[in-house]
Amino acid sequence: MIGISLKSEKRAIIDIGSNTVRMVVYNGPPRAPVVVLNEKVSARLGRDLGKTGAISDKAMRSALTTLARFAGLLRLLDVRNVECVATAAARDASNGPAFLDAVRALGLFPRLLSGEEEARASATGVIAAFPGARGVAADLGGGSLELVEIAEGESWHGITLPFGTLRLPDLRTEGPAKFSETVHNGLHNAGWEQGRGLPLYIVGGSWRALALQAMRVLDWPVDDPHGFELPASEALHLARDFARGKLGEVDPRISSSRLASLPDAAALMVEVITRIKPSKLVFSSWGLREGLLHAQLDAEVQAEDPMLASVAGFSASARVTADDAVEVAKWTAPVCREEPQDRQLRQASGLLALAAMRTEPNLRTEEAMTWALRKRWIGLDMHGRAMMAMTVFANSGQTDVHEAFGRLACKEDLDRAIGWGLAVRLCRRLTGCSEAGLSQTSIRIADGALVLTLSEAMRPLYSPGVAKDHKALADWLGLACEVHDPAGLAIVD
Repeated sequence: MIGISLKSEKRAIIDIGSNTVRMVVYNGPPRAPVVVLNEKVSARLGRDLGKTGAISDKAMRSALTTLARFAGLLRLLDVRNVECVATAAARDASNGPAFLDAVRALGLFPRLLSGEEEARASATGVIAAFPGARGVAADLGGGSLELVEIAEGESWHGITLPFGTLRLPDLRTEGPAKFSETVHNGLHNAGWEQGRGLPLYIVGGSWRALALQAMRVLDWPVDDPHGFELPASEALHLARDFARGKLGEVDPRISSSRLASLPDAAALMVEVITRIKPSKLVFSSWGLREGLLHAQLDAEVQAEDPMLASVAGFSASARVTADDAVEVAKWTAPVCREEPQDRQLRQASGLLALAAMRTEPNLRTEEAMTWALRKRWIGLDMHGRAMMAMTVFANSGQTDVHEAFGRLACKEDLDRAIGWGLAVRLCRRLTGCSEAGLSQTSIRIADGALVLTLSEAMRPLYSPGVAKDHKALADWLGLACEVHDPAGLAIVD
């Protein structure tokens, strides 16, 4: 068994933030939840905090109207697992308690997060999305910036600073030097000296918009900003340009509100990079909401591989199971070149390759490209995307490397993935991935040959087409082709 829970339960998170009030309803595998509903309103609860110290009547009405709609939708959708949290605006506003009482009157039960709790929840989202993450998670919201250290699945030393996107315009009015001093003093007074030379994991809608614009400037082949990485030096250069309003052609996916805040978010990024001095930036679409979801899971589910869970959940709709992929991975293992870190990636790639066979033949190449370059995969980095795509392509008999994949992974990795895909192709075309077919055949490398062993019952299935697949894999591996019976004797046609 691959050990992935595909139990499906609708769960909702309502996030009452300083800029937006958002509700997301999730379903699908618990370890890699899928968004089925995502609504937000820019209520801007924290807009006037710097001036009045309170949430304005207009912002409160907007938020409560939205929350009343959310409560009604939850009833219609029969979502019973609902977690509602409020962050910086409700925490800092003088009328925050009265606002939360009004939210409770709608039948919701908001939990007011402290600054550290907010930072830790966001960090948990990053940890859930990037197993093994080590460095600093930085979450930019409307009212605050949270920083927290992460390593080995744990987070600690979370701080919150009043540098949210709604406050940044006022902080920048006195010029770049004063703004830089303000940010530096904030980090210094909070005792923040962590993260030098380690990855900085970036969370928050305004910084995600910055990632989209950076991808547009760099002509990046992948659409999804989740998992997008930039060396700190390159991120610093781009952020400085964006802070000055030098954006170039704007990515159409960036909303007008995010576009308006992008220079301010970029200016803050410049200061954070300059002060922390990370090795690179890794952008995460998972943050506070996904962190809250992850914290609800038991330890066994939390320990599951999110990449395998993500691909298994997706492939289940094509009636291909994770266990199917495991059996095919076992059959092909003797001939697949595999680095120590490749095992789960090879299983997931094989699973997606099998799922691709359930799509329309004339759409397979197009869909494989979409899956590789546009679909969000949790726990899969850019080089893993390219290797998975090449496995799917080779399973369809295509070994030419698309230019986009060459930008994401090195030739050695892509060649290895092509071998995986050709092996899956041979396996499924010979055995149909059936238990009987797999048990009565095997493949190995011996004495410079790719040896396929067939029982008497399986010999008629070795058609010219299968023989061609056998030779294609052997040629790719630089081997001769041989077919043996179970006694080890060569079968000669």
